[in-house]
Amino acid sequence: MIIGLVVVGIILLVAAIGIAMGALFCGDIMSYTDTGSKVLSPAGASSGKALVVYNPGLSGASKNAANEIAGDLQSKGYTVTLAGIKSTAAANTTGYDVVIAGGPMYWGRVSNSVDAYLKALKPQKGMAVGVFGTTGAPQFNDGDIATFGEQVTIDLGGVVLDKKAATKTIRSGDAANRDCSDFVSAVV
Repeated sequence: MIIGLVVVGIILLVAAIGIAMGALFCGDIMSYTDTGSKVLSPAGASSGKALVVYNPGLSGASKNAANEIAGDLQSKGYTVTLAGIKSTAAANTTGYDVVIAGGPMYWGRVSNSVDAYLKALKPQKGMAVGVFGTTGAPQFNDGDIATFGEQVTIDLGGVVLDKKAATKTIRSGDAANRDCSDFVSAVV
């Protein structure tokens, strides 16, 4: 009897943990944890305005990548607004030359909040658009990259861009800085 109760208790605990993890991933709860924004000014005259929007994700890899991307844009002379995806700054894309959005990827797809952001995006003429996804791992599989690119194309399907949106999967660790720099070069 006691062993049966212990087994049932363990099963209920595992189920509760599974439900909680599903809510974190599928419910995209982490997108609500970073609703602020900040502006980074270039050292000299500004060559344009950029908006970098991110969902921080569970591991923080997406927030780290967004900070790195914002720094790279700043070093290229852009005045950069770095904003959490649920912030008021992220909602207004008017007046930006570059808009970059990103967050964690789960099974080759960007998070729900990034997906919704891309579908609602109304870029202006001449605006450059980039989308990044983080895996939280130093390596990723080619299938995830292909799925990610297809999703971004579908999400931006109704939007007419002057040039195709740049996409990049950002690895974690030492490779992340290089990935972010390569991505910024592709966008601008």
